[in-house]
Amino acid sequence: MLELAAMYESEATTALAWMLKYNVLLLISAFMYATFAFGLYNLGAMHHRAVVEKNAPVGQFPPGYFVMLAASLLPLALTGFVLGDVYILSTRLTTLAVVLMVYGMVAKDTATFYGSWHRGWILFWISVTILLPMIVTDNPSLRWFVHDYEKWIAWIAVAVMFLFVWKGQWSTAKTLFKHYVEGNYSVKRVSLQFVRLVGFATQAWHYWLVPTKAPAFFGFDPIFVQGFIGAVGVVMVLLWSLLGYIHGRHARRTKKYQEQTLNIA
Repeated sequence: MLELAAMYESEATTALAWMLKYNVLLLISAFMYATFAFGLYNLGAMHHRAVVEKNAPVGQFPPGYFVMLAASLLPLALTGFVLGDVYILSTRLTTLAVVLMVYGMVAKDTATFYGSWHRGWILFWISVTILLPMIVTDNPSLRWFVHDYEKWIAWIAVAVMFLFVWKGQWSTAKTLFKHYVEGNYSVKRVSLQFVRLVGFATQAWHYWLVPTKAPAFFGFDPIFVQGFIGAVGVVMVLLWSLLGYIHGRHARRTKKYQEQTLNIA
């Protein structure tokens, strides 16, 4: 029995070493970020369509969601510049671009893309996306600033993640709880949380085993801490969604009965 256990342990260690060598955990996490960005865009399109067709309720996103999500991405993206970490840069900047694009889709009650506000918003963030990497790369003063304050930037990334979980994820948890308590069936918003969980968990797992050169946050790699906090926040959202789903079973039966009655009529 002990020999069998030792054999499985050896195989697991070999498999994990292979995964770390080829960055399999980070590849999985990056794919989850891409899936989340795609799903977020779909939710934004659904929101926009509902506003255009005057379908109520629209409520796809809790108040302040985009501000908190964007704020949680920026400090870590700067840390990625300092570390030269392609995973951090690609996942955070791409997600940030989609977040800002979707915010532009849902911010206006008129659901129009042709106002001066929307054109200015899109122009500003396209300019930032193109110019920021050039400025950071070519400006010695800015590079030295980011380098000198690397510790504070990394710690701010962790602090903002705490704030995002406390404000943004808690708001999402309450919104989804209410969504299911009212008898709704849709799982599109909560399904994105499973994607986020895998993305955060694989990120935390990788940087737990392979820490970066970033200054430690109370003895832990800040990228690991950020992923761990994010995973905890997603678990909180999923638990509240489950509680709402259980609590809303009577409302779902009532709604289903009403729909069947209308179909018969």
